[in-house]
Amino acid sequence: MSPNALDRNLARLTKLETHANVKILHTLKSFNEQSILPLISNNLSGMSISSKKEFQMAKEASAKHIHLYAPAFKEKELTGYIDDVQSISFNSLGQWERFKHLGKQTSKGLRINPRLHISIPSHCNPNLEESRLGIGTEEFLKAFENKSQNFEFLEGLHFHALFQSSVEDLVLLLNYILEHFKEVLPQLKWLNLGGGHSFTNIYYDIDTFVKNLLKFQKLFPNITFYFEPGESVTKGCGQFICSILDIVQIAKKKIVILDTSIETHLLDIAIVNMKLKVKETQSAPTPYCYELTGNSCLQGDIIGQYFFTKELHIGDQVVFEDMMAYSMVKMTEFNGMEKANFYLDNSNFLENF
Repeated sequence: MSPNALDRNLARLTKLETHANVKILHTLKSFNEQSILPLISNNLSGMSISSKKEFQMAKEASAKHIHLYAPAFKEKELTGYIDDVQSISFNSLGQWERFKHLGKQTSKGLRINPRLHISIPSHCNPNLEESRLGIGTEEFLKAFENKSQNFEFLEGLHFHALFQSSVEDLVLLLNYILEHFKEVLPQLKWLNLGGGHSFTNIYYDIDTFVKNLLKFQKLFPNITFYFEPGESVTKGCGQFICSILDIVQIAKKKIVILDTSIETHLLDIAIVNMKLKVKETQSAPTPYCYELTGNSCLQGDIIGQYFFTKELHIGDQVVFEDMMAYSMVKMTEFNGMEKANFYLDNSNFLENF
């Protein structure tokens, strides 16, 4: 991991917090290396968690604000730590009705599915009509109007509707909220607009972001905005380095077997069908075409085909770029493989995973 790159991202996010008068929460599901979390905590306004285990990690990192969300909670477990989180989003009206009386000092909200028509891959699109994530706008507004669920404790709404999105998609979401929730907004203390914001992408239009957030806040100065841009915190901060164990040729195909696996270190490939960036490769064909594969017993342990700029040999390193977000927290020990080690770029070893 590159400390300089992380410092750069954190500085950009801190500046964004100040200029737009918003609070950015680091999501532990995206990156949870405990030796780095205190640095992130010192720079950002808090952390977003989904479980008691993550709560302990956020607490140890001295997170200033802890927001809790999960698609569903177990009452026994939730009772044990809800009093120690600052805010919580419930995913359904049923969970709201069951747990709204817990956590007397905890600010409570509901996750809404706005079903926006945004171009997002189906496997990670939270706007789908059939999505289990969040309450449909019409269902919520009907219940709110009828007061059937007793919303006197409601202080926030949570919208996680974006994915690697531009500022234009955020403006669409803000306008949607203003149009459909104008009767609810005066009661609220916060809006959590979730993740999917590419804040640390150099092409993200920060000026438009700030302009629209300040415009909204003039209409509703009582509302604090929270954002959970998981990938933005560690974007471009680290590489995953592995080694070539063998190269076999079948017909005309050269197959590289690496000391890794999609089931252990690269689950993003299996789950979201991600095309990874590999150093010293290019999109145009070269004489050095290789299929990268893992060292597990699964026939489907295939990372993908890449055109390298030079011939590969057994023992060479293959470097996957921009791998800090999500990959590390998903690691397993399938097929007896060890979890990857974590290093700072000055080769100062920190901790095993």
